[in-house]
Amino acid sequence: MRFKSTIIGMPYLAIILTSSLNLSCISDDNKPEEGACGGSENFPYMEEGNQWTYQLESFFMDDAEMTVTIAEPLEPGKFKVLIDSDLIDEPIENIWFSCGENISQMNTATDDPLNNIFRKNDPAIGTTWEGNNNNDVGKYKVIDKNVTVITDAGSFVCDKITFHIEDAFNVDTIYESSNYGTIKYDGIFLKYELSYKSF
Repeated sequence: MRFKSTIIGMPYLAIILTSSLNLSCISDDNKPEEGACGGSENFPYMEEGNQWTYQLESFFMDDAEMTVTIAEPLEPGKFKVLIDSDLIDEPIENIWFSCGENISQMNTATDDPLNNIFRKNDPAIGTTWEGNNNNDVGKYKVIDKNVTVITDAGSFVCDKITFHIEDAFNVDTIYESSNYGTIKYDGIFLKYELSYKSF
């Protein structure tokens, strides 16, 4: 039995802590239909200028604040995203791309969005998919819905999603809102929650 530092939930967190990305993958059966990429109607928070601020607590670093901003549209449903924190010298750029029922997070615009899924739109209880976290493949599973989470940013209705790497001791939990994105992450080694949103 072993512990794993499952630094996931918001993939840009892995950039700050380990200089690598959490790029989640789904099986062929879960891929959106061809041509479904580019719309953002399933993810209303995917709008230029929207900003999130999170308070971080980690076993590996001092408490910190992180801000995520949707900086500019690149094409329909695809946005440049800036991640900034007092832990880094300058903002990190990523790309978010809505693709059917999923959001991809990519290093560059040439990455394959179907291989980099990190969020699903309104998944049912019991829905599972595999994700690659720091080269360890683990499983996301939706275990509850309509869970109320209260933070400094307000009260949110969330899906409760677990993430577990095989043979690891810890199971971490993500609270995800269909309307507002990631609200809270609760892990053994890393915790964060939303303290402010601009929309």
